Amino acid sequence: MTIKNLTPHAINVMNKDNDIVATFPSEGIARATQKTEFSHMLDRFYIVRNTYGEPEGLPDYEEGTYYIVSLITANSARACSRTTNDLLLTSDLVRNEQGQIIGCREFAIL
Repeated sequence: MTIKNLTPHAINVMNKDNDIVATFPSEGIARATQKTEFSHMLDRFYIVRNTYGEPEGLPDYEEGTYYIVSLITANSARACSRTTNDLLLTSDLVRNEQGQIIGCREFAIL
């Protein structure tokens, strides 16, 4: 089994005591194509609508290989009829005292 991180930053997996048990460095970036369209003005602020298309940088399904990706990328893949059984999402996020995400305790699938 192989796990590859296709997010732009390292992913730390932590135990219940917040010790890092594994780190997955970024090995590339998988993203969903994005289109932004103007919707309307709210006071003096632009309101836009984002829509997402096919994923970019996401390899085809390969038995025994899992990819850590963003939720938007996983949803994009599913919308394009790509299997998502190999796509992992961070879950049970761990934050530091400033509220910044420093890791996760588990992975989720769609």
